[in-house]
Amino acid sequence: MTKFIFIIVCFLFLSGIIHSQSKVSLSAGYGNYLSNSENSTRIMGDKKFRSHFVSELSYQNENLLGLNLMIDFNYHEVTKKNVVEFLPTGEDGSEIVDSYGIDLSLVSFNFDLSYVRTMSDNFSIGLGPSFCIINRIVDMDEGIVTIGNISGLLSFYDKLASSGLGANGFIMFNMPIMVDSKFFITSKLKFRYIHSIWFDKGIRNLDNYKQEFITAQITLGIGYKF
Repeated sequence: MTKFIFIIVCFLFLSGIIHSQSKVSLSAGYGNYLSNSENSTRIMGDKKFRSHFVSELSYQNENLLGLNLMIDFNYHEVTKKNVVEFLPTGEDGSEIVDSYGIDLSLVSFNFDLSYVRTMSDNFSIGLGPSFCIINRIVDMDEGIVTIGNISGLLSFYDKLASSGLGANGFIMFNMPIMVDSKFFITSKLKFRYIHSIWFDKGIRNLDNYKQEFITAQITLGIGYKF
């Protein structure tokens, strides 16, 4: 649901700035964490954040402030199940069949501003700064835990909000669906680097903690040229 709300908000924002020499596109695809600082934290164990689904809304204007600029709104979410698993035991130390696991999720909202250089009729390259809003969510569904003769409800939820700055670069391919058509097919190979700059840490002790991500993604979608 979050990703759909995100896309709708982006469309409402773009509707106020779209005019001639503008292009709008909506794409989806596959992403991969080439490097993720969360993978080295103790809670992850032998599990790693790697592949994820990507959705992206893009706006390009060939003469924005005299420059060919593109703004990308990118969303992705990845979850690892049972990064920590609890196995309650009975009074005699025997293992109980039921187990309880903690899930860890990363939800990323990425905003990329890129200068675009046209290489040919179909190919372009882009480079620019990136800003990212990140939610790191630790979650355990509520369940009834029985230890010996004692039973009770056990649940846990914690969301760490943060933001980061970095850079992105991409290679983009655009091709009209038909001759003289304003609709076009677009595909993009993008790399992004993000380093954390702020945490909503609350009462948490975040000494020596940072977030650093390098992602690669490839997307395919459809666009419209105004």
